[in-house]
Amino acid sequence: MFNDYKGFGRTILDFFVHGTKLTYAAIGIGLVVAILYFGIFFRNSSGFGNDVSNALNNPVIDKDYDYVNRQWSKDKILLWLIISIGSGILAYYQLPEWFPHLFGHAK
Repeated sequence: MFNDYKGFGRTILDFFVHGTKLTYAAIGIGLVVAILYFGIFFRNSSGFGNDVSNALNNPVIDKDYDYVNRQWSKDKILLWLIISIGSGILAYYQLPEWFPHLFGHAK
């Protein structure tokens, strides 16, 4: 079991050691978008915590279960993740075309 974690750690380390400017720029853009949209979607960390607790509600266990609040919280978190990760992926593919002198043209 420890070998699996060790291999995963090596993979992450190799990713950061052998990363390119394009990779780092795309990750940075994804993180900036995630931070900006975090403020729009959740306002602060307590709003995010509230949405996480709503998303984890169980109709059998929780007395204050509300299906609409649960679904909206799950959708909000999913949409935030899709926008953030998607913007990083799109930046990875679009930056070489927009700034060929910085990242080289990928053709």
